[in-house]
Amino acid sequence: MNKAVVAALTDSTVLALGARGKVRPRAAALAPSGPFRLAGRVAVRSEAGAIWHEWKLAFDDGREAWLGEARGTFTLYAEAPIAPPFDALEVGAPLATELVVVERGLARRALAFGEAEAGGRSYAYADLSGRDGEAVTIDYGERVPRVFRGRAVTLRELGLGPRPGLPRFLPVTGFAKAPPKGTSVLVPLGSTGTLDRARFRVLAVLARSVEEEGERFGWQEYLLHAPAEGFRWLVVSEGHWSFVESVDPGRVRVVEEHASLDGDRYAPLSGGSARLDWAAGELPWEVSPGEESTVRDWVRAPHLLSREATEDEVAWSRASYLPPAVVAKAFGLRDLPKPRGRAPHAPRNVK
Repeated sequence: MNKAVVAALTDSTVLALGARGKVRPRAAALAPSGPFRLAGRVAVRSEAGAIWHEWKLAFDDGREAWLGEARGTFTLYAEAPIAPPFDALEVGAPLATELVVVERGLARRALAFGEAEAGGRSYAYADLSGRDGEAVTIDYGERVPRVFRGRAVTLRELGLGPRPGLPRFLPVTGFAKAPPKGTSVLVPLGSTGTLDRARFRVLAVLARSVEEEGERFGWQEYLLHAPAEGFRWLVVSEGHWSFVESVDPGRVRVVEEHASLDGDRYAPLSGGSARLDWAAGELPWEVSPGEESTVRDWVRAPHLLSREATEDEVAWSRASYLPPAVVAKAFGLRDLPKPRGRAPHAPRNVK
């Protein structure tokens, strides 16, 4: 591993070994509740180049649980099977778990800190998402796969706060230093701004495009990070801005071309193959020039619901329309490009 990868594995967490917290019964789900300390951490790197952390929670009464810190989200896990209750089994009927496979791959537990399993072990894994917010990860590294079930939590729910200092992620490499012709970095890397009542720092900028009827259309994505809130995206296309947050795939249903999120129905909009043309800054995963993924959008103004997929991963997100003036005020910007045309998710009162 090169120095940048080791630094990211070491310093991309926002938590501190030995910190104390408390899981309240309401936040526990399947995990224990009560006071705990962060007793150990394993830094993991997937074969695809993503980095995340697995924390061991040691409770004062001797019990244990695990906290996953991945892409700015925190998931509290306990080891438990996913088999349905015996009384729910019906002979001749398929097993219905309502779990969606959202990612599969190979990973390596690269570095270990504190009271954690030793690093250096490689294993296959799968992540699943449930309709009610349940998260499941399966570790295929043992003869009998280990299953961990839990749900997303906030640091506030755990009584934890971010450690001092800024985390360090993977520096983007392999791209030209200057953006391609026709692309301007509108929000400077490293700048900070307040959106949705949180102070975010701009970590990276990505220029992406999709081809439609022989013509290529581009947009920019700015990765935002706040230690206690995680990651968000600020996306601009044709001068129209959106604030984007991840959505648990298990919460989404697609029926007859329409998509629904928590009961809200979204109309089909467009789709295609998105290409990464340029990137700069820091990311918690590796990117390469020209990499592609399949994207599809649905609309319910002032929101866009998007699905992005590769062979081994699927991700859903929801974008909320932002007037350029809001973005300019949040980051202290001047002379943002004027919007062209009308965005499909623009509210009715926006021309």
